[in-house]
Amino acid sequence: MAHASPRLYRLVVAGLETGCRLGELLSLQWREVNLKGRELCILASKAKDREDRHIPISSTLLAVLEMAQHGPTGQPLPSVAYVFGDECGSRIESPKKAWETAVLKAHGHKPEWVRSRLSPASRAAYRSTDLRFHDLRHEAGSRWLEAGWPLHQVKELLGHETIATTDTYLNAGRIHLHESMLRLEAEGKVCTTFAQDSQSQPLPVLPAEHSGAPKSLVN
Repeated sequence: MAHASPRLYRLVVAGLETGCRLGELLSLQWREVNLKGRELCILASKAKDREDRHIPISSTLLAVLEMAQHGPTGQPLPSVAYVFGDECGSRIESPKKAWETAVLKAHGHKPEWVRSRLSPASRAAYRSTDLRFHDLRHEAGSRWLEAGWPLHQVKELLGHETIATTDTYLNAGRIHLHESMLRLEAEGKVCTTFAQDSQSQPLPVLPAEHSGAPKSLVN
């Protein structure tokens, strides 16, 4: 975030706060954003799943959008302008160069460009970061799950056809298992009885016939 240009910064915030695909964000127009109602709409015609999605606008995203809704003259951009377009609201095709530059700088590498393409060394450095814009979508869904959002709500925001897709996409089952274990530990319900007893009583001495190798309990 610290190395992103202003326009890329807004796009990254939107990716993390909405879980939208890059193409959905780039095609978003101001007429599809309701700042007062704090909701934006990804139209079916612009969505991969071909269904409208209504996504609440967080306080973080709201602050970013309020700063972006005015053009160079200080006047509000027209309703047909693109939210994540250039300074005049025209649509941009891809933030690829800005993204790659920011990622490389964030990882301590000064990007080198040859005819608008990364040099072989910079390309190798970028690949080693293993960070793509689409990862922001995955991060958004994971954050919602970790915050305790129901899986079906996360599914709706991500625009998945089935909960099974969301479950697989985010490893939701594993996340919930880890969260459950953390809650048990926080409540002090994990092995506390044994731990307390073992401090006050010596462990029993097994008879000689049990002194061999332990038997497997796996049936």
